[in-house]
Amino acid sequence: MENVINIKEKVKFNPEFMPIILYMSKKTKVPLICLEKGQEIPPHPSALGIFYCIEGEGTFIRENEEIDIKPGMMIIAEDGVERGIKSKGRLVMFAVHI
Repeated sequence: MENVINIKEKVKFNPEFMPIILYMSKKTKVPLICLEKGQEIPPHPSALGIFYCIEGEGTFIRENEEIDIKPGMMIIAEDGVERGIKSKGRLVMFAVHI
């Protein structure tokens, strides 16, 4: 895996959402999330996740809370907390799962 990554070069949208793994080790996974308008990741529990919005807008669901996300925002979902994402247009984020 690369240690220096140009995220803009990795952005790719698909009719079916598929995360692009930027980095993975035994304890860490860094997926790039590229969602088309209307695509979503249904709420699900996972490890500690730190999410950063690069471009676009959407809604981040954390437990029963809905958070409007915009470029430059970072959201933290603790270990085991249900989280999901809905896009309002093309949305690009990355996450760090620990």
